[in-house]
Amino acid sequence: MDRRETLHGGAQRQPLRWQTEAKTPLAGLSWYAVAPGDVCTSHVHTGKAETWLIVAGNGRARIGAQEFAVAPGDAMVTMPGTPHALHNTGNEPLVFVNVVSIVNDDRVSTTELGG
Repeated sequence: MDRRETLHGGAQRQPLRWQTEAKTPLAGLSWYAVAPGDVCTSHVHTGKAETWLIVAGNGRARIGAQEFAVAPGDAMVTMPGTPHALHNTGNEPLVFVNVVSIVNDDRVSTTELGG
């Protein structure tokens, strides 16, 4: 049984192994796989920005009112208060790296918006 954490509907957090003892200034670094047909549902954050780097697969991203196709090499930034979602429209896992940056003194929180 796969015990990976699933967030925002269908985004499965993948294992991450740090290969260095150096400290990172990042607030967070993780990577996810969204299965074909699954969705990382719409959600919004306070206190942090996220940068998503697509490394495999194809899909559609929604950031605020914009919706667009994504493929390997595409990067998106979502600022606090901006709803965002990702839908895997391809036939293989849609894999993305998520880099979290603290951008203000607001408490970090996440609100699920669904769909």
